[in-house]
Amino acid sequence: MHTAGKVLLIIGGIITALGIVMIVGGAASAGLNPDSENVWEGTSGDFTIPDDDIYGVYIKGSASDCDAIGGSTSISITSPGGEEKFEKSCEFNEEDDYLDDDFQRVGSIEWWNTNAGDQVSIQSNVKIYIVGDIDALGNAAGGFLAAAGGVLIAICGGVILLIGLILALTLKTKDPVMMQQGQMMGGQMMAGQMPMQQMPAQQMQMPAQQTPAQTTAQPFEYEQK
Repeated sequence: MHTAGKVLLIIGGIITALGIVMIVGGAASAGLNPDSENVWEGTSGDFTIPDDDIYGVYIKGSASDCDAIGGSTSISITSPGGEEKFEKSCEFNEEDDYLDDDFQRVGSIEWWNTNAGDQVSIQSNVKIYIVGDIDALGNAAGGFLAAAGGVLIAICGGVILLIGLILALTLKTKDPVMMQQGQMMGGQMMAGQMPMQQMPAQQMQMPAQQTPAQTTAQPFEYEQK
């Protein structure tokens, strides 16, 4: 497999995994589950309002359970002076909203008639869950954006994976050229032997070339008269 293909496959896999994690985490926080995101739960007791958020009241059940409040279902949230602070409201219950399908929003604590730090007394014949609606809505919006971003990141990672796969299948790594040691040594030996083979012929010819020309001395004869 070509090195470029390996690198792109690794990078694409990491980016895709990161996108999937963001999708799962974002989807989990995009929905509201009062069972785990409440500031108070129970059937009776005192509740101190933490801040200026709008605090919704939720129960486990269907829309018919919300309509039953005031009849078979009784929920009362009062101030220390006995003033009722619970406002029934069932119009926000929809099957496709961000609220967990096991829960229904049945109303809220009157936010315009309470302040942070006020204490109220709760009495109910069903278990209720009090949730800060503005904070929960912000978390849901952030989760939705995180999930959307995760989808885009996963798509980018998938594209990189595809490119890496194509390169891995089409590009081939060139094998290094290996020279046999015996051939190299044989070539070197032959190259080293060639001058030695020629040396005797040259040495045999050198005396013939260097022999100086000899002259024959002719004797002089003197004739006596």
